[in-house]
Amino acid sequence: MADIEKTVDIEKLVEENYDFLVEVRKYFHRHAELSGQEYETSAFIRKYLNKWEVPYEVVPGHTSIVATINGEKPGKTIAIRGDFDALPITENTGVEYSSEHEGVMHACGHDVHATYMLGAAKILKDLKAQIPGTVKILFQEAEETGEGADRIIKAGLFEGVDEVFGLHTAANEDVGLFTLGSGVMSTYGGAIKIVVNGKGGHSSVPHKTENPLLVASQIISALNAFVAYSFDSFDQVVLVPTVFHSGTKSNIIPDTAELQYNFRLLDIKYGEILKTRVKEIAENVVASYGAEIEYEFWGPGTAVINDEKSIARADRLIRKHWGDDAVKYVRPGMGGGDFSKYQELAPGAFIHVGGAYNGVYKVHHTDKTFIDERAIKYGEELLLYYAFDYLNNPDERKLA
Repeated sequence: MADIEKTVDIEKLVEENYDFLVEVRKYFHRHAELSGQEYETSAFIRKYLNKWEVPYEVVPGHTSIVATINGEKPGKTIAIRGDFDALPITENTGVEYSSEHEGVMHACGHDVHATYMLGAAKILKDLKAQIPGTVKILFQEAEETGEGADRIIKAGLFEGVDEVFGLHTAANEDVGLFTLGSGVMSTYGGAIKIVVNGKGGHSSVPHKTENPLLVASQIISALNAFVAYSFDSFDQVVLVPTVFHSGTKSNIIPDTAELQYNFRLLDIKYGEILKTRVKEIAENVVASYGAEIEYEFWGPGTAVINDEKSIARADRLIRKHWGDDAVKYVRPGMGGGDFSKYQELAPGAFIHVGGAYNGVYKVHHTDKTFIDERAIKYGEELLLYYAFDYLNNPDERKLA
C-alpha cells in the first residue's frame, strides 16, 4: 500500500494555511446568500482560483463551480464536495462577523464547507507532482433547496468520477470528533399538498357551508392516527403537517384550505404506501363532509447511502491520525441532503465533523447556530488525507 504521507505532510500544510482559512470562513459567514443567489460567494471563490491558476468551470446560468486538479501522474478521479448556500434566518449569534445580509445567515455550517473546498484547491494545486490522478472540487450552490447537485450533474461536471467524499459540520458534536456510519444514513424525503375545496359563507350560518378548515383539521387527525398505527416504530416513518393556509377574516368561512406535509423515510418502499394511503384517507374524510380535494405528491427523493468500503477507509484514517476516541458510529439521521445524488453515480462517503462552539451543543437551522472555527482544521485534514489515500490506494479496502 502506497504511503503518501512519507512525501506529503498534510498536517503541516493545513497548519501553514490555517489563518488564511479562518479569514475565508469569516468572509463566507459575513456574506451569507440564499440558495441560487450565491453571487458574491461564487465570485470570491473564482477570484482565488484565478489567482492560483486552478482551472474550473461554472455551471451555466448558476453559481456552482467545479475546479479540477490534474495530478502529474495517471490515476483515478475523486470528487470532494462542499456546499455554500445559507438560510432565510436573521442571525443572533453575536459574533463579530455576523451576516451583513439581513434575514440571511449560515445556520448550517456551509460557510465552513466552502472553506474546506477553497483550502483544498490551494493546497492541492501546490501538490500536483505528488497526485496520481485527478481531484474534482465541487463548490455547490442550492443544497438547502435540493437543486445544486442536480445542476452540477446535468452540466456534465461530475462525469468520470470514481469516488466521492463529503463532510458536514455538526454543531451538536465535540470538536475533534467524527461521526459516521455505512449504508443508509439519511432519509428519503418528500412533500404532499392537499387542497380542500369546500363551500364558503357567513360565519352566522355555518350549516349552509362546507367549512374547509374543519375538514382539513379532520384530515390532520386522521393522518396522525394512520402513521401512528400503520407502521412499526422501528421503521421511523415521519409525516408532519407543516403548512395550513386558509381564511381572511373571522366572520367569513372560506372556500378552500391548503395543507402541506413533509415526510421522511428510512426505507423507500414506504413511499408508495404513503402516496396511495394519504390520498385515500383525505378523500374519505372530505367525502363525509361533501367537500373535494386536490392532491399533489413529490418524492421520495434520494438518501445518503455510504459505501461500506469508503467508510472503512475514513474510519482507518481517522483512527490513524486522531485516535480511536475520534470515531463515533451513529444511527441514520432523519435529515436529508443532495450529496445523495452524487452517490447514485459513484461510491463514496459523507460524514460529520464535530464543531460545537465553545462546547455548547446546538442544533442546526436556528438563529444561534454557529460552528467552532477549529472544525476547519479537522475537516480540511481529513479531506486531504482521504483524497490522497484513495488516489494512491484506490483498491485498498482493509482496515489497518
